[in-house]
Amino acid sequence: MNEISNIDLLWIVVSAFLVFLMQLGFSMLETGMVRVKNTINVAMKNLIDTVFGIIFFWLIGYGIMFGYDFNSLIGTDGFAIDGKNLNENGFFFFQAMFAATAVTIISGAVAERMKFKGYIIVAIVVTALIYPLFGHWAWSDYGWLKQLGFVDFAGSTVVHSIGAWIGLAGAIILGPRLGKFKNGQSKYFAPSNHNFIVFGVFILFFAWFGFNAGSLLKFDPLVTSILLNTTIAASFGGLAGWLITLINKEKVSVEVFAFGVIAGLVGITAGCDQFDTHTSAFVGFISTIIMHFFDTLILKKLKIDDPLSVVGVHGFAGAWGTIAVGIFAILPDNMTRIEFIYVQIIGVVTAFVFAFTLGLVLFLFLAKLNILRVRKRHEVIGLNVSEHNAKLPWVETIESIIKIMKTGDINHKIHEERGTEVGLVAKFFNYLLDILRQKQINLQNSNIKLRSKADIDPLTQIFNRRALLEKLKGKNLYGANYSIIMIDIDKFKSINDTYGHSVGDTVLKELSIIVKAIVRDKDIFARWGGEEFLILANSKNLQEVEIIAEKIRQKIEAHNFPTVEKVTASFGLSSPKDEDQTFESILEYADKALYQAKDLGRNRVCSW
Repeated sequence: MNEISNIDLLWIVVSAFLVFLMQLGFSMLETGMVRVKNTINVAMKNLIDTVFGIIFFWLIGYGIMFGYDFNSLIGTDGFAIDGKNLNENGFFFFQAMFAATAVTIISGAVAERMKFKGYIIVAIVVTALIYPLFGHWAWSDYGWLKQLGFVDFAGSTVVHSIGAWIGLAGAIILGPRLGKFKNGQSKYFAPSNHNFIVFGVFILFFAWFGFNAGSLLKFDPLVTSILLNTTIAASFGGLAGWLITLINKEKVSVEVFAFGVIAGLVGITAGCDQFDTHTSAFVGFISTIIMHFFDTLILKKLKIDDPLSVVGVHGFAGAWGTIAVGIFAILPDNMTRIEFIYVQIIGVVTAFVFAFTLGLVLFLFLAKLNILRVRKRHEVIGLNVSEHNAKLPWVETIESIIKIMKTGDINHKIHEERGTEVGLVAKFFNYLLDILRQKQINLQNSNIKLRSKADIDPLTQIFNRRALLEKLKGKNLYGANYSIIMIDIDKFKSINDTYGHSVGDTVLKELSIIVKAIVRDKDIFARWGGEEFLILANSKNLQEVEIIAEKIRQKIEAHNFPTVEKVTASFGLSSPKDEDQTFESILEYADKALYQAKDLGRNRVCSW
C-alpha cells in the first residue's frame, strides 16, 4: 500500500470514527421505526452485525475486496491482516466501517420477523463474500467494473444498493409481517418513537460527512466541495420529502421527511466529489422523488413489506445517484457521455442481479434450515421477548393493564417500579384498582340486598313466588324429596270487603307467622299470590305431609286474629309419584285437592 502522510492518515481515521457513528444513527432510526415489542431486537441486530461484520471482513472480506487481483474478479491476499502495516491499519479501519454499514441496511428490510441467529449468518455472508466481491469489481484498481470506467465514489451502489438488494430478497422470502396486508390494503404500523427517527437522521447526517469526505482518503481542499455537496443534497432531499407530504395534503410526515434526507445523502454519495452544488441539489431532490415512488410501488402494488423503506431509500436512490454520475460528472478520458451512462447502468444492473440473486439463495437456504422467520406466536408477542427474553418496563406495564382490562380480574396489582415514570403510572393504576375493588364489594352487597328484596314478599317477609321458583330451578321434586302444600285463606275477600285491606294485610302477616313457626328448616314456605301460600314440605310421604298440614290448620283455627278474631284456611296436598312428574303437574294436583277441600266445606286438608 502506498505511503500515507500523517495528516491524510489522521483524516482517514477521523472519518472512520464518523462512519462508525452511522451504526448508532441506523440503530436509533430503526428502533424508532419499529413497534415497541421489537425495539430491543432491532438494536441488537445493529450491534451484532457490527461485531460479526468487522470480524469476518477482517478474516475474509478485506482480502477479497482489496487483496492481490485475480482475473479482475477477486482479491487473493490480505486475509486477517496482522496490523504491522500502520498505513494499512487506518485504511482497513475505514473500510471495515463501510462493510458494517452495508449489512446494517439489510436489517431494516427484514425487521420484526427474522430470527436473530439467521440474521447473524446473513451478516457473516454479506461482509465476508457478497459485499467484498462487488466492492473488488468496482473499487479495486484491477476490478472489471473499475476497468470499464465505472465510478461510484463513496458507495451509492457499492454499499447502499448492495445492502438494499439483499434486503429486498430477504423481504420477499420472509413475507410481510403479520397483519400488514389485509383485504388488499396495507395497514400502517405506528413507529414506537418518532423522536428516535429524527435523532437517528441527525446522527446519520453528521456521520455521512465522514462517509463521503473520508472516501477521498486524503485531506485535500476538495474535501470542502464534498462536504458542501453532501449537505446540499441532503437538505434538498428533505425539501422534496416535505413537498411530497404537502402535495398529498397531509401534515408533515416524520417518516417521509426523514427518509427524504437520507435518500438525498444516498443519492449524492456516488458523485459528491465531482458535482457542483446545483447538480447536488438536483440529485438530492430527485433521489427523494425516486425513493417515494418506488417505496409506494413496492408497498402498495407489489405488497412487499419493507418496514424501513430500505429498497427505496438505499436501493433505487443509490442506483439513481450512480447513474447521475454518468449524466452530470466530468467525462473520463476516451469516453463519450452515452458510453459513460451505459457503463454506470451496467454497474447498477450488475449490482442488482448479483446481490439480489445471492440474497435469494442465502435467504432460501436459511428458510430451508428453519432459521429464517420466527413463529407466528413469537412475532405476536414481539422479538424482544421471544428472541432475547428482554422486556421494556413501559411495555410490561401496559401489557399487564391490558390483561386486567381483558379478563376483568381486578384482584391483582401490577408491579410498581419505584422512582420511575412507569412506576408512577403503575401506582396510580393500582390506586384505581383499589377503588374499583371497593366499588365492586359495595355493588355486590347492594346486589345481595336488592336480590333479597326481590325474593322477599314485603308484606309477610317470606319468600315470594319468584324466589320459590328460583330455588326449584333445575330441580325435580321427586329427586329433591319435596311435596306441595297449598294454603288458601277461607273467605278472604269477605274480610277485605268487611274490614278493609289493612285488616286483610294483618291477617296475611299473622298467618305467615303461624306457619313459619311450624315449618321445618328444610321446608320452603312462600306467598304464592293474594291469599294463597305454598309450602314445599321436605318429604314424599303423603301421610307425613298431611300431619304437617293438619297441624298448621289447627293452629290457624285456634289463633285469635286482630279485629276478625277467627280465620280458617283450606289445604291441598300432592306428592310426586316418580321422577317424570313435573312441578307444574304436582302443583295442579295440589290445586285440585285445595278446591276439593273448599267444596267439602272449607277448613280442612285434602290430598290428591
